[in-house]
Amino acid sequence: MQTDFHFYTVYALARGAGFNPDDSHTVAYASEHTDDAKYEHTLKFENGGRFKQVLTAHRFLHRRVLNDETCYRIWLPFHFLPGNLGADFYERMVTRAGGLIAKRLMDDLLSSAHKPYFLHRLGIFLHCYADTWSHQNFIGIRRESMNQVRKLKIRGLSRSDFNAHLRWLKKRILEYAAPGLGHAQAGSIPDEPYREWKYHNHADKIFDITNSVRALDAAQNCYEVMTRFLEVFSDYSDNTPRPWHESAKIFENLFQHDGDLKNRIKSWKEAISGGFFGWEPQEADKKLNYDDREWFKAAIAVEKRADHVELYERKPGFETSHWKYFHDAAAFHRFTVLHEVLPEHGIICG
Repeated sequence: MQTDFHFYTVYALARGAGFNPDDSHTVAYASEHTDDAKYEHTLKFENGGRFKQVLTAHRFLHRRVLNDETCYRIWLPFHFLPGNLGADFYERMVTRAGGLIAKRLMDDLLSSAHKPYFLHRLGIFLHCYADTWSHQNFIGIRRESMNQVRKLKIRGLSRSDFNAHLRWLKKRILEYAAPGLGHAQAGSIPDEPYREWKYHNHADKIFDITNSVRALDAAQNCYEVMTRFLEVFSDYSDNTPRPWHESAKIFENLFQHDGDLKNRIKSWKEAISGGFFGWEPQEADKKLNYDDREWFKAAIAVEKRADHVELYERKPGFETSHWKYFHDAAAFHRFTVLHEVLPEHGIICG
């Protein structure tokens, strides 16, 4: 899934579930930023201290580092959560929509003690959870045979147009140049909610897919997670949750919007600011926008020397900044997935 779901859909779901605009923004930002946190080097601060970043964004990596370690450290915990279905190890590693591991991770979240980065952890989980729908039936490691996409047909897109699309992706997002990784052979088609497509997998099983149906199911399940979260942690609740069925059609229509990402985002902004979902838009709803550098710039000052070396300084309040909390939550999420939840099911890949 892309920014239209991970940020704007999640924001609309959070507002409908009963979060206030600020907390909805935190949850949605953490959800989308899981696709944008592209660095893991340690920042050494000129005013003292250091901070190790957590890399969660696979799409920016160069092919030379697309190895097994990268897959197990990034793809599995954040984007291709194993479904644990079947007997063979690799079959159990295949992502399944709302699968057993995802539900176990959700239970762990809802039963956890409160942390300052709780909303950030919720957002990261929602990203991972939603991806189990768009990434289903693919495996998050380099397993070319199991990630095979054969006889691909995409409604409204010719084979030559798709090949051009894939060439463009390989230049811009290098993960698509890696053979056998995730859904690379299908390009970004699984992540675009309006697409309808069909393919044969490695076992010659036919999948005939309407992404808007998958997206709507993912949205409803994410909404359930948020309403359950607010039942358990009621201090975050700002309003009574709206019944899902009252706004389901709006979500469905938006998922079916045929257009590039920029135009799809524009439609989501108009729906949120226009009150299409049934709750009264506030000023923050009307000015909603995602900037992947917003949290970083609020937490850290950067000075570039003449030799292009960057110097970093912690801004006041760094220790309670959204940027730090996001990385704290990402580290916690990764450890929980790889060292606690997966081993409970006999999957050892930490």
